[in-house]
Amino acid sequence: MASQINKNSKNEKAEQISFPKGLVDFFDQQVLAAYRNEPHKYEITSDNFEGTLTVTEEYYRGLEAAGKTNEYISIRFGYRTLEDGNLALVVWLPDLFEKSKHHAAKWAAFHLKNAVWTTERDERFENWVRRNIEGSWDVDNGPLFYLGETIQIINGLTSEIVGIPLYKHELDPKQVSYPAAENTHRYEDAHQTLYGYLIDGLDKNCISTLGTKLGKTLQIGSKRTVEALKKLFPPLENGTSFMPSVILVSDRRRLASHSARRPAKSFPAFSTFTNDLYLCLNGVKEVLAMIEKEFGVDGKGAHERHDAKKWLPRIVGQSQPNYSIVQASSMKGKTIEKVEYGTREDIEQVHGSEAIIIYFTDGSIMGLDTGSNAFNVAMTEKPFHAEDLHVDFMVHWVPPLLQKP
Repeated sequence: MASQINKNSKNEKAEQISFPKGLVDFFDQQVLAAYRNEPHKYEITSDNFEGTLTVTEEYYRGLEAAGKTNEYISIRFGYRTLEDGNLALVVWLPDLFEKSKHHAAKWAAFHLKNAVWTTERDERFENWVRRNIEGSWDVDNGPLFYLGETIQIINGLTSEIVGIPLYKHELDPKQVSYPAAENTHRYEDAHQTLYGYLIDGLDKNCISTLGTKLGKTLQIGSKRTVEALKKLFPPLENGTSFMPSVILVSDRRRLASHSARRPAKSFPAFSTFTNDLYLCLNGVKEVLAMIEKEFGVDGKGAHERHDAKKWLPRIVGQSQPNYSIVQASSMKGKTIEKVEYGTREDIEQVHGSEAIIIYFTDGSIMGLDTGSNAFNVAMTEKPFHAEDLHVDFMVHWVPPLLQKP
């Protein structure tokens, strides 16, 4: 029998959606507890309406070596709210019965056969249905995604300004996860992990160097990370989100790790933590806006530049003076008029290549294509590996037409 769900649209009219038989089903989310207890084997990532469960790379290599790849698991899931406010997992069944057969029996024990769902609008579940059943990618990502993205932008920005990322660790979705159950302990645990990234993770060396760049001498050696950041950017003290988010995360983390812990109580941990993440996101955005304002640099552009630089080749040795590539230094100080590029004309018994021709305003021209030992390698009878093939840049320099004195 096909499963049925109630989906409230924006105009509050309920419409029925039928799942084809065998496509999805529902499970108690405690099925994930066993996997969470073995983080060296399994990775669980989640945002506010969807997540994945799979194995770590190291564990998979071990399964391969032991000939046990049938123990692999890869499951996509979402969340649906029960009548009592707890969350159930909605699972893409082909992932369980086709990709993860070895685990099917374990999951069967957590199958919800007669679940009673909330009658309130379940936006989290609606978003999962829209993205995974209806195929709509207009569904926005959750706050954890954007929090991680904003931290990456800040780190790219400060790395371009002073060569040091502000946050020592970028958010790892396998480590920063939503509460695993609807109680105060799991809620506090989630904040304890978040604290390590957002507060302990601030780099005081970066803060001090940013201050020097702005002409400020900051005495922050013994100060806490947040106090150091406020010394650099005093307006953060009165921001609408930064300090409230710091206080919130610090207080919840303190409950998880300081002195004797209070007994756990039933608590809407998942939805509350989601709201907390939005506050943290806005707080981190305030930090980003402050850095952009003080240094006059666009954060997204700086991050894109920083990321693009990672793909630049690394030069580890000097070219011989007689190599054609040294002629590339003749470009220094010249202004480019136009650039032609495309596939180079075929040359008999020579490898194919793309080519670039750069024209300079003074009339000089530089042609750039590739040379290689492909012919020599092809003529050998021995088997060869990729590293046996060498490619060189062939620079063809055409000097400008000089006027006769």
